Amino acid sequence: MDYFSIVSNFNKALKNTYKVYSLLKKFNFEGTSFPGKLLRQNYKDFLSDARGYAVENCFAITGTNGKTTTAGILAQILREAEHSVIHNELGANMPNGIATAVALGLYKVLKENPLQRIDNYVIECDEAYLSTLFGEMKFDYLLVTNLFRDQLDRYGELNTTKKKIQNGIELNEDLTLILNADDPSLADIDQKIAGGTRKKIYYGIENISFAGYDKNSKSPSEIIHCSRCTLPLKYDKIFYSQLGKWYCPCGNRRVQPDIKADVKMFPDHFFLYITYKEKSYNFKVNLTGLYNAYNALGAISCALINGVERRFIDKALENYQPVFGRNQNVLLNNKPATVYLIKNPVGASEVLRGLKNIEHAHILIAINDNYADGRDVSWLWDSDFESLKNFRGNFYISGSRADDMALRLKYAGCDTSLILIDSNIKRALNDALNQVRPGEKLIILSTYTALLKLTKLFKDMKSN
Repeated sequence: MDYFSIVSNFNKALKNTYKVYSLLKKFNFEGTSFPGKLLRQNYKDFLSDARGYAVENCFAITGTNGKTTTAGILAQILREAEHSVIHNELGANMPNGIATAVALGLYKVLKENPLQRIDNYVIECDEAYLSTLFGEMKFDYLLVTNLFRDQLDRYGELNTTKKKIQNGIELNEDLTLILNADDPSLADIDQKIAGGTRKKIYYGIENISFAGYDKNSKSPSEIIHCSRCTLPLKYDKIFYSQLGKWYCPCGNRRVQPDIKADVKMFPDHFFLYITYKEKSYNFKVNLTGLYNAYNALGAISCALINGVERRFIDKALENYQPVFGRNQNVLLNNKPATVYLIKNPVGASEVLRGLKNIEHAHILIAINDNYADGRDVSWLWDSDFESLKNFRGNFYISGSRADDMALRLKYAGCDTSLILIDSNIKRALNDALNQVRPGEKLIILSTYTALLKLTKLFKDMKSN
């Protein structure tokens, strides 16, 4: 097939994908994955061919927690630096969703100018599907945020998840790895792959100070064993879960990060004081939670490695708006709400840590157990819901596992007279909002598929 035929087929595929997506949106479907599924079925080399439209770097972001926020901040930084970026910002991070995002992004660009190219891809990828993505599309950088126990029925134990990521890395010889030095499970992630010759850049936190923010983490910690001698690791400092300054008496220890930060935590923001190549930077980030300090540090690391100027990073951090339940602020029926996605013990516990002393609020918790959430909800019992035992607002509990969640709150010591159960998410949301008075807000904690439902309800409220 000649060049012009290839280009014609590619453009036709983009147009058809856009038509399918538009039709689904017309009937109020999200359309984040199905168009990409059709595209990959009918054009097996689509992602490979799409790679050629990026003239600079392709970034992949994976890991258990923080993928969406890290990728979102990085995409914002690159755009502020006047780079054109295609990014799966809606969080559809399996191959079909990625194909949809890439196709729609390229359709918009090429519709205006068929000769146009983009600068960067920033792609968040589910860790279980990294090898599928890397088998279809080559990347320059892979940032791995962390590895925690998550949806054991889907991913298995940490070593299984790690192996899935390693399988993806093995497909790309020229990949540069950007790794969280504070997570010991990532220390040897490429050791057995092609001799471990890929370039590795580490980022990590040196010290944390707290101002009005709970310094005591209740996140469950994994017992991580040394990859050399198999003994349990020790710590000079633990920041949360297994993240910290780790070492083993055998001599194996945390790598000194190439990009390191001191963090000062406040209830509604934090500061990062970063050192890289003997230069110092300080950034204010208007997000909450120590987990977001790691997310921001990972994104900033990608930017600094690629020479992005500080002024663009500053502007991006000022303008960044969280999406789809990642500390997302929304106005619902003219009442303020903050939305958090919770899906595993560590992530949920760190969110709850930031809510420990919250006042003038009510809480809606929506727990589903669909495939995308994980069928096993035993993680609720490993999450620190005890931090809410002194909360005096109402708890509105919903979703397919509402009863399990209500029982968990009872055993956490919460006042059962404040717990109201309704498995219908729409009714529960309306009841919760009706209870919010001036000066109060609604806190929403939700699993993935319940959040999809809530997001549709949010859009309906905005349109009415």
